[in-house]
Amino acid sequence: MKIIDYGFVGDDRTSVRIYTEDGGVIEARRCPTEKPLYCTRDGHFLSLTKLGLREIKPNLAQAGTRKCTHTNGNGTHYPFLRQFGAKHCHFLVAGAWYGPRPEGMVIDHLNGDILNWSADNLEYVTPKENIKRARLLRVLRSIGRDPKQMSREELQEIFAKYEFRNTIPD
Repeated sequence: MKIIDYGFVGDDRTSVRIYTEDGGVIEARRCPTEKPLYCTRDGHFLSLTKLGLREIKPNLAQAGTRKCTHTNGNGTHYPFLRQFGAKHCHFLVAGAWYGPRPEGMVIDHLNGDILNWSADNLEYVTPKENIKRARLLRVLRSIGRDPKQMSREELQEIFAKYEFRNTIPD
């Protein structure tokens, strides 16, 4: 993404409109960090410096491997931004686009791909729902359907269809 110009939306600088070389206009929102960091809906990170906005690349060298030291506590290895206190990318994007994580909720990667931290692939869910979805994604892969190739709407429809329902009649 080549930035031509940018402008802040509102007085509080929580959102920035970015004009790109190809004529596109992209919105970025402020991430929940001490330093001025913004992210686009598709997961690009931009740092505000004295010279303007510049793109920041996450540490992907060891993401998804056992060599990465930044885990979520259960052994999953996530990409992170070292410059911003080793914050996991999905925490920053979800915080910017969906607000603070509600108490007792976790961030779910809808298609199961931890390297896809775009806002459309993230959702706050309960830990139980997150585990249930992970199992369903494994089943989809086992029958030859790749969740990474499915849209957010397709995945949400499948999750809703196979939601555990209370079997006790009203």
